[in-house]
Amino acid sequence: MTIIPARGGSKSVPKKNLRVINGRTLIERAILAALKIPFNEVYVSSDDREILDIALRLGVTAIERSEKNSSDEATSESVILETLPKIAHPLNIITLLQPTSPFIDIESWACALADIKANKNIDSMFAAVEKNEFLWEFVSDKWRPVNHNRTLRLPRQNRPKTVIETGSFYIFRRELFEIEKTRFCGNTSPAITRNWSSFDIDSIEDFQLCVELGQILDLLSS
Repeated sequence: MTIIPARGGSKSVPKKNLRVINGRTLIERAILAALKIPFNEVYVSSDDREILDIALRLGVTAIERSEKNSSDEATSESVILETLPKIAHPLNIITLLQPTSPFIDIESWACALADIKANKNIDSMFAAVEKNEFLWEFVSDKWRPVNHNRTLRLPRQNRPKTVIETGSFYIFRRELFEIEKTRFCGNTSPAITRNWSSFDIDSIEDFQLCVELGQILDLLSS
């Protein structure tokens, strides 16, 4: 079961979920990606009539979102908690799919679903790419290393493995989610995806870049 939260408003990129990349809006791209997962029940939560109509046209369930959960302060968790009671028989394994990630790695998503279904020690997963980069943070007016020692640079193979959360999809067990009210419920594990799927649209520059790369990356994801 997949829930796609897609509100009509966005401050960074106006009408973001209705922007077009390679001939399809972001919400269309998310729905069509979800429909590639076998036996997947897909639900779109939105406050926007055009988005809800697109969902219906593509044959998935459209759920109108409350005004409270259509604001900038609303979280994905609050949207899911509002959506679940409106689903007749919600399944235990849920995917939260973000339409702002236009290039979904379907193969990695399917593998992650298989992993969480087969492994009782995994309760939630998040899409991620493996990165072994040196991170710094600004604390108390100074830049400080996060995951490394600035005076000792270990070889790549000797450094701890690190990943970066991409935001494209999150998978979790419904029962634990309803208790903890977070997508990172229970024991969390990364679902490693390929680098080309890591784009996330949060600005006009992000969108323009994805437009330019759309045709090429769609070939990789097909």
